[in-house]
Amino acid sequence: MMRLSFTALGCGALFGLGLAISGMAIPSKVLGFLDVAGNWDPSLLFVLGGAVAVTVVAFRFVLRLKKPRFDTSFERAPLERIDVRILGGAAIFGIGWGLAGYCPGPGIVSLARFAPDAYVFVAAFLVGSFAYRMALRAGRSPESRAPREGIRANAS
Repeated sequence: MMRLSFTALGCGALFGLGLAISGMAIPSKVLGFLDVAGNWDPSLLFVLGGAVAVTVVAFRFVLRLKKPRFDTSFERAPLERIDVRILGGAAIFGIGWGLAGYCPGPGIVSLARFAPDAYVFVAAFLVGSFAYRMALRAGRSPESRAPREGIRANAS
């Protein structure tokens, strides 16, 4: 368990460092990239291209493994799980990202810059996440409150 925690911490720190170095934690940079009809800043295309290149190469090796190095099995969402809720959530995520210039990862990384807007964003994100969880629980019967299929209860 401790090895998994250190692995998760290391992966999170590496991800955060990558976000900071790439400029993804600077809302004006992200908004400049998203503003394709105005004053477009294409520099984040290099970040996107680098991510795609690493993924294409790495997945050739990862998919050959019988199991992940730090877990018992791979978890993949079945294609039939792509429904209105997932698409709606993706749309809300994209709209929020376009309005604020933050998504959760860069928002958390921006806390290290002591950016006041990052603190507002992360607080709103946490309140919204908690409210969603409470609304979801209120709308489900006690029998259906078990984790959804394909998501492990001890994944934290």
